[in-house]
Amino acid sequence: MQHAAHAEDILRFTAAYDDVCLCVVTKVTGGAMRPEGALMAVTAAGQVAGYVSNGCVDADIIAHAQQALEDGERRDLLYGEGSPFFDISLPCGGAIALTLLPRPDQNAIVHALDDLRARRETVLDLGGGLSRTYHPRLKLRLAGRGAALTSLSHLAMGAGFSVDVSSPDIEIKDQIGDVAFTHLTGGTVKPSEDDKWTAHVLLFHDHDWEPPLLKAALDGPAFFIGAMGSRKTQAARRETLGAMGVAEDQIARIRGPVGLIPSLRDAQQLAVSILAEIIQTAQDKGVL
Repeated sequence: MQHAAHAEDILRFTAAYDDVCLCVVTKVTGGAMRPEGALMAVTAAGQVAGYVSNGCVDADIIAHAQQALEDGERRDLLYGEGSPFFDISLPCGGAIALTLLPRPDQNAIVHALDDLRARRETVLDLGGGLSRTYHPRLKLRLAGRGAALTSLSHLAMGAGFSVDVSSPDIEIKDQIGDVAFTHLTGGTVKPSEDDKWTAHVLLFHDHDWEPPLLKAALDGPAFFIGAMGSRKTQAARRETLGAMGVAEDQIARIRGPVGLIPSLRDAQQLAVSILAEIIQTAQDKGVL
């Protein structure tokens, strides 16, 4: 099973197979692992991408999906309160409703996948009145040096973010894994191609690198911009940007010191704290 959660991953999997059933969560009542619109795909051979629960109902969904592929019939399933499956319980309570679509319209799948790859919001229309809106995966643009940078890069990748890294230290490229990398040389910073699903985090101890990078980020629509450092550093940062002509309301967008938990002195813990603040902000702003 591929424990992918983002629609782009599951649609890519779905597009790769002819004999595949796409499962769509259509309603959630009470506590549940996945939200309405969450996707899961199952092939006739039993290959799976995505998940609906923490193991409570997924095995049964896989069995129903394979049966749907055998008879070609769409299925509507309900687990939890009101379900006919009395032997399958949801420990968190509530109910989960799903629709299973054997061999979904591949044109619709590919169209939605193309939109998401191009970082456009998309409406996946699966016919029969079933359509859901999906947005591109969150992107994290990191700039900096050292252990905090590599730790946050790895953590964000594991959380399903699209990650790209910029650093003056070209050797860090071998430590961050398979992500986009830009070598910072201190020259002019190119305008960023950000969207509202983009977060920026700067992780420098030598803060002279920051002003042009922050200005470029503030010129775009990123939903989160943060920078490492103390409150004193944040005050100096604001003063520098103000002297560069950046408006006060724009400067106020910068989170600093970045992270939910103050004064952490461990790179891995700091990475967790920063990523948690990014995810919380994404949820608050409705881009998650």
